[in-house]
Amino acid sequence: MKQYILVLLFIAFTLPALAQDSWSTPTKSAKDKLEAELKIYPNPCKNSKVTIEFSAKEISEIRLINITGKQVLLKKYHFATHKTQLKLEDVPNGIYLIQIKTTDNKTTVKKLMVSKN
Repeated sequence: MKQYILVLLFIAFTLPALAQDSWSTPTKSAKDKLEAELKIYPNPCKNSKVTIEFSAKEISEIRLINITGKQVLLKKYHFATHKTQLKLEDVPNGIYLIQIKTTDNKTTVKKLMVSKN
């Protein structure tokens, strides 16, 4: 009888701990961490200027692509930078993908909304 009680107690205390580990949230991947370190503000852009800040990597190229896939803007940097500001006076209102290429040839994409008055 003591053995059955010990087995039941063992199961009662170990199963919840095992279940909790298997249902915990997954850790962020390297790609998710890079995207979290990329800041684009203000978003939505209302004053024809947007700031792009990448704390982990150096930016070597920025592409702005509209919703149909057409490249609207391309800016290449001869000297890589962590922070830059884009002027979007000639860019019409809409939703865009902003593609950031770093000096180590990695690409990160984020959404940018332009809504100028």
